[in-house]
This record gives sequence, C-alpha cells and structure tokens, in this order.
Amino acid sequence: MRIRELVDWNIYWFLFVLGELSFLASFPYSITMSKEFLYDLGVSLPSLLATQFIRSTVILMIAIFTGLYLGKKVGLETPILSSLSEKKEFPSETTSIVKLSILMGLFLSIVLFVLDYFVFSMFTEPLITFLTTPPLWQRLLYSIYAGIVEEIVLRFLLVTLLVWISWKIRKTADGQPTKTGVLISIVLISLIYAIGYLVSYSPLLMDQILALRFVVLNGIAGMVMGWLYWKKGLEASLLANLTASFMLFVVFGSFF
Repeated sequence: MRIRELVDWNIYWFLFVLGELSFLASFPYSITMSKEFLYDLGVSLPSLLATQFIRSTVILMIAIFTGLYLGKKVGLETPILSSLSEKKEFPSETTSIVKLSILMGLFLSIVLFVLDYFVFSMFTEPLITFLTTPPLWQRLLYSIYAGIVEEIVLRFLLVTLLVWISWKIRKTADGQPTKTGVLISIVLISLIYAIGYLVSYSPLLMDQILALRFVVLNGIAGMVMGWLYWKKGLEASLLANLTASFMLFVVFGSFF
C-alpha cells in the first residue's frame, strides 16, 4: 500500500496545523506559570521553548498518524472531518453530536469545579485558584491548547493504540473491539494521565490530598472524553474538552 493511501492526509494536515497553532497559543500561559521555576533552574527560555516545540511537533505527527491509521481498523473515527474531506454531507447526527458535546463539557466543568472548589478545598487551597492566576487572555489561549492537544494525544493516540492492542488480543464475532477492551483502554489512559500530571508537580507529591485531587479530577475528565471519543468520534471529545477548559480556565477562573 502506498503511503498516501494509509491515512486521509486532508484530515492529517488539518489536525496537525490545528495542534501546532494550539501549542503556540499555550506559550504565554506556560511562561507565566513557570517563570520562577525557570529562573531557579537558570534555563534559557528561547532554547526551552524551541525544544518543547520540536518535541510537540514530533508527538503530534505520530499521534495524528496513529489515530487515523489504527482508528479506522478499530472503528474509532472522525465522522465530521471525514465528511468534509470527502466532500460529502455531514452525518445526520452532526447536530446532536455538537449539542451533546457542549452539554457534556458544561456538565463536566461544573462537576470538576464543585469537587475542587467546595469538596477538596476543605483540606487544601482550591487548585483552580492556582491554575487561573495568569491574565484572562493567557487563560483563554491555554484553554484552546488544553482542549485540542489533550484530545489528539490522549484519545487519538493513546486510547486508539490501547484499543487496537486489545483488538489484536480479542475481538467480537463481527471483528470489532470488545467493550471491555475499549473501557479498560479509556480508564487506563485517564489514570496514567492523572498520575503523570501529578508527577509534573513533584515538589507537591507529599500532599496526599493534592495527589487524590489530581487523580480524581483528571480521571473523571479523561473517562468522559474517552467515552465521547468512543461513541461519537474525535470531534465530540475535542468540542467537549474545549467547552470544559473554557469554563474552568476562563469563566470560573474569572469569578473565583
């Protein structure tokens, strides 16, 4: 099979450009949040940003190719983007997918905010007050990055890869991944990401409440996005994550 037949390159380059622009949009927020840490390390900011951008580019290239190539084997799709690429009419359920995704994103943001601000805050300072310290415009740009890049890497790459591995091990009578395999993949990636996010704040690891907060909040978010990706496609999880990120970083962060 020729390389141009392996994946839909229209979708590939669209997601790649979207991911690259989103990553660039995250720079102001990231610099504000880590400038004291960088100062203590004595790291050159331009060299660090260049390194991160190169690493992000490589990860995006691998993630998008994997999602498109393996996704079509296991039924994990990009229905709306595929229709655009093939110049077909949108799927009949496009409107319902958009509505469901936005509603799920709104509901998820409320659940996460309540858990963080009203439940875990009984033991330690709300995480949202730390994450929303940069200016509004930086938080807005970062919410775009979080909503897009997280889904491309976590769902499109990692969940797809684990589902494909489970499919290779065991499949249904009609050749599809088993529900158990898909659910295990979604839960595993959600927990791995939550733990990885926690490790990135290694100076705070001794705080058990903070550790539990990271695992619970990121775990819930990951499982919701994973379910949407499985049932409705990548566009659904992207839109839900964008909605939830906007609500948390911009709306709730501005009021609280």
